[in-house]
Amino acid sequence: MGTVDGITLADKVIQVRNRPKSNPIWAYEAATRRQRKVEVFNGEIGTVQAFGFDQRLWRTVKTGFGPRLKRFAVQFTRKHGITVGYGRDVPHDKSYSRKESVEENLELAYAVSIHKAQGSDFAHTFVIIPSSAKRSVSAELVYTALTRASRHCTLLLQRDIESLLDARRRENAQTPQINSFVFSLHVANEALIDRRGWYEAGKIHEALSGEMLRSKSEVIIANLLHERNIPFRYEQPLYAGDGTLRLPDFTVTWAGKTYYWEHLGRLDLADYADAWKKKRAWYERWFPGQLVTTEEDPRLSSAAADLIEEITN
Repeated sequence: MGTVDGITLADKVIQVRNRPKSNPIWAYEAATRRQRKVEVFNGEIGTVQAFGFDQRLWRTVKTGFGPRLKRFAVQFTRKHGITVGYGRDVPHDKSYSRKESVEENLELAYAVSIHKAQGSDFAHTFVIIPSSAKRSVSAELVYTALTRASRHCTLLLQRDIESLLDARRRENAQTPQINSFVFSLHVANEALIDRRGWYEAGKIHEALSGEMLRSKSEVIIANLLHERNIPFRYEQPLYAGDGTLRLPDFTVTWAGKTYYWEHLGRLDLADYADAWKKKRAWYERWFPGQLVTTEEDPRLSSAAADLIEEITN
């Protein structure tokens, strides 16, 4: 029987090219028993079947002998009673001479991207969420994926549930990164827009300034700075003369001098302490006299307040 551009009978396919009123495609309507032009849009999914007058093609499947496949019809899920023709010698209102390219219109649809599945729904879906160290899957994309199933959704996560937890975090949503004026003016946070490979998930705590931070201790420091009207940037990329990069917890500029504030939250861990020694040496080499620190302590509020007093006086 063969295939037409890699597609054969009973295949599941998706339309990948818009065919609007200005460029419709010929189809057969069962109710009127006539050929007519229809619109087919990118993302519509259907099943390949033989034309009624080509049923002898199935004999080829059973015996291995018979005509070769040169055309077929597609029954799209949203076009009941209508089959759309593709291939060579496709029937239309006057003859069978028309050719409708399969390659330019269809692809196999046994697995489709979430974007292509938008607007469609399926009884049972299998959703694969990959793990990414550079950029998390957005909350909106996961929502779209999970809501394509009308009965059952099987969720497949790479390695662990971290990718799913990341998608729930506010900073990984796409909507806050869009400038909008629907109910009120919303200006996207530049820190979210300008994220690159250095960004890691985990900013789940909100400070009074609106910044999303990683720990409650950092929120205490950020709130103290905000209450005193001291401008700061959180995890602003800092490049040294040799091109190496660090992310200071807070970059504070006051009276023309810039300070890099690091909060040392886990010095009780050997790996953390060793990494900090190397990081401190980096600061001393490239930015001497600009590093200030606090440590995890029940009296963090007063210690941070005293440090701010030193910086501003």
